[in-house]
Amino acid sequence: MRLSRKLLFCPDTIKTEYLNSRVCDLDLRINGNLLGQAVQRAREEIREFGVGLDVNFYLSDGYGCVENTVNIGLGFWDADENLREIRRDLVGRIRDQSDLLLLLKHEVGHAFGYAHRLYELDEFRKVFHIRGDFFASYPPHDRYSFDPYSADYVNPDNDHYAQKHPDDDFAEIFATVIDPKEGWRERYKGRAGALKKIAFVLRIIRDHGQKPVKLVPREGFIDAPYQTIRKTVAQFFRVSRKRYFQGAHGYIDDELEAIFRRPGRLQRTFLPAPTLLRKYRRFIESSIRERVRPRDPELICDLLDKVRVRVKALGLVYLKEEQDRALAELYGLVLHKTVLFSRFGMFRLL
Repeated sequence: MRLSRKLLFCPDTIKTEYLNSRVCDLDLRINGNLLGQAVQRAREEIREFGVGLDVNFYLSDGYGCVENTVNIGLGFWDADENLREIRRDLVGRIRDQSDLLLLLKHEVGHAFGYAHRLYELDEFRKVFHIRGDFFASYPPHDRYSFDPYSADYVNPDNDHYAQKHPDDDFAEIFATVIDPKEGWRERYKGRAGALKKIAFVLRIIRDHGQKPVKLVPREGFIDAPYQTIRKTVAQFFRVSRKRYFQGAHGYIDDELEAIFRRPGRLQRTFLPAPTLLRKYRRFIESSIRERVRPRDPELICDLLDKVRVRVKALGLVYLKEEQDRALAELYGLVLHKTVLFSRFGMFRLL
């Protein structure tokens, strides 16, 4: 790979651009990545276990099944490898496919309970010690007390999460037993309390697995889809936008945002910045090549590719009456970067 392109699209540059981008502007998909593979495998294993429930997975600000629905939010960061790395750098760990699979099964367990209103069954309430309104009894925060030596709960992720609430107790058991290898048999051998609950949940799944439900995917409330999160990635993760800046040799977002505008509430006629670039790209490239005569004739092409990618990702625009100014400043930016790289082998002086 050419050095110019390697610097313009280096990992620290890409991560800095992500931090500068609003979450809602990211082009994220569940399919075609590690998260999508985990979703597909979870669906297959649950279906093979005899559960016919259909759920709606969507990207959100975190993981969780929306109360009394079969809509399951997935942390948007697991849908992109760069976001996964940013989060790993921030919290010190990252979920692999087996972690994701266990988490997805847990959330489907919640959906299964809601879809069949298991919390209304007398035996269910007795086994899981439910008193009063099922949903109103959730703790007001994520902190919960637990007994690390209790033999009455499963603990698949080693965080004692089953002890938070009966809803999570059931979901953790659901995730534990939906296992083709049945590893739970050996792990919970001799733990009478946990095994009693497991036997009950297995019976519940067998009895209700193919029963029709009234809850339909995508109906009901969908909490915080990623397309509604207007914070930048840096703001969402509460991390400095300059975390990777020293190694971000190809970062030009700030300069592009000084040339163009974000649409916001602009009342006057504006055009997308990529339109200006498409119209004048050939002129910019040939003119600067004639002026600077860089050793690598593809250098300017690489720079313009970077501009194209970033103005589109940032959703930048320009006012129709400001076209000449925007074009002149864009030309100046590409010329400046071309000269810098031709003389010093870099796109910004550190």
